[in-house]
Amino acid sequence: MKKRIASIVAVLQIIAMTPAVAGSVKTTTAHVNKATVYLSGVQLTCTSEFQLSPGINELVFEGVSAGLDQNSLQATAKGNIVIVDVKFQTRYNEPVKKESTKLFDKAMKQANDSLVLLNFEIEELNDQLQGLLTEKNIILNNRIIKGETLRDSLPVFKDGVDYLRARLINISTESIRLKKNLHFKNEARQLLENRIVLIGRVHEGGEAPLQEAVNSIVVTAQADAATIVPVTISFFVNQAAWLPSYDLKANNNGTIDMTYKAELRQNTGMNWNNVALTLSTGNPSVSAQKPELSPFYLSFLQAYRDKYKDLSKKSSGLEYSLPGVANAKEEINLQNELSLPDFTTVNEGMIQTEYEIKLKYSIPNDDNMHVVAIHNKTLASNYAYSTVPKLDASAYLVAGITDWSDMNLLPGNARIYFDGNYIGKSFINPDAATDTLLLSLGRDRNILVSRKKVKDKTKERVLVDEKIISVTYEIAVRNNKSTAITLDVTDQIPLSSDPNIKVVPGDNDHATYHAETGELTWRLSLKPNESKKIRFAYDVKIPKDRLLSVR
Repeated sequence: MKKRIASIVAVLQIIAMTPAVAGSVKTTTAHVNKATVYLSGVQLTCTSEFQLSPGINELVFEGVSAGLDQNSLQATAKGNIVIVDVKFQTRYNEPVKKESTKLFDKAMKQANDSLVLLNFEIEELNDQLQGLLTEKNIILNNRIIKGETLRDSLPVFKDGVDYLRARLINISTESIRLKKNLHFKNEARQLLENRIVLIGRVHEGGEAPLQEAVNSIVVTAQADAATIVPVTISFFVNQAAWLPSYDLKANNNGTIDMTYKAELRQNTGMNWNNVALTLSTGNPSVSAQKPELSPFYLSFLQAYRDKYKDLSKKSSGLEYSLPGVANAKEEINLQNELSLPDFTTVNEGMIQTEYEIKLKYSIPNDDNMHVVAIHNKTLASNYAYSTVPKLDASAYLVAGITDWSDMNLLPGNARIYFDGNYIGKSFINPDAATDTLLLSLGRDRNILVSRKKVKDKTKERVLVDEKIISVTYEIAVRNNKSTAITLDVTDQIPLSSDPNIKVVPGDNDHATYHAETGELTWRLSLKPNESKKIRFAYDVKIPKDRLLSVR
């Protein structure tokens, strides 16, 4: 009996000496220390130090973004530990007796934003599932599979059946995976919808006090021994973006000081305090999958019956055109402008460029636009004046820059300054440039331009069955500046889209003629207070009983 008691005591002593490590939970607040901002979205990185016990540990980062992409979750650690799992979860704090309106608003916005993202995910899964169902129906209704083509040989039929079996297995496996995801997504959506209803009731005073949601990332780690290690998590959030913009300061000595900047906005739900900031020209929101061609087949078009043709002629008459892109320009009030662009490292990769900002930045979670300076460079340029009097009777100062390619520029708005004075806004489009980047620096009021039709040279006459329309234009320019200038003048003559319409260029005062576009260009040298006139003409020949339509 004494030996048995001694054995029990020894076991209890061993248990007491053994740390209770199973399910050890360590919690910290997530603080962003690095942000890689893309043209759409941001990769956030948080690092915290944990004291791990031997065995399994749960390391919880609280206060992460509610809108993070769970597929992007990653966790790394330095030291002798193994990362077993990383997942996203939401818990709710214990309710408090009094809730402020601000907390209600925050909870309602968070729940609604999460619901919107979840609905998009469910819609995407449903589209994928419908695509698999459509593919399955196409395969099952194939003439070879149904045995309707008598000319097909047995080997062809056998190959078709083998393909059918393999593809149907793949479709079934993928469909089950999508249905599982849909099941859990729908459950999460139901919980969110119930929470939104509860928030509304609480706000009206009809229910128990509200519980605040706490979004967390849980890292499960295995440690062989007690240790202290830094653990890093990273994840992608859509609610951030940056746009390129430029300040162009032109100087009388022929140089341009270009400041390359980023207009950045983030609404991730997390404040970025003193973070290492990187700007990337990539866009993870765009699919990275290379498109694959599928066979396409030709067949004869079955003619519509006459009544359908008649119906089409009697349709509503709506005209359809190819969809285009509408460019919307929004005036932005910039706040918290930052400087020191020299503290930037440019890393040019195979498919994107990254600007690593060496200074630490603080970007709060708000709707304001913040400006980060990326790079500054003085560029040599060639100044010239240019005018298109058909569209605008003004002369513009244009700078031609040739050493711009190493700046990795993106299309963006530019603010123009000349000799310290604000001139206006322009737009830089490196994608449209070749070896020379042209920058429009604004109008010069000291150069006068006019364009008019010469009446006594514009006439119409008929020769047998042909009508000839003769047109002559005169462009007058004057240099009121105290220095000589070079002025490029651009105009055009029409092109024909019908073989019955013939356009014959006439005298054009030694212009360079571009037959593909109809453009005429002149380069004029003007001394101070000098005036010049140039003319160009063309004839249009058409059948005498037809009228012209200009477009």
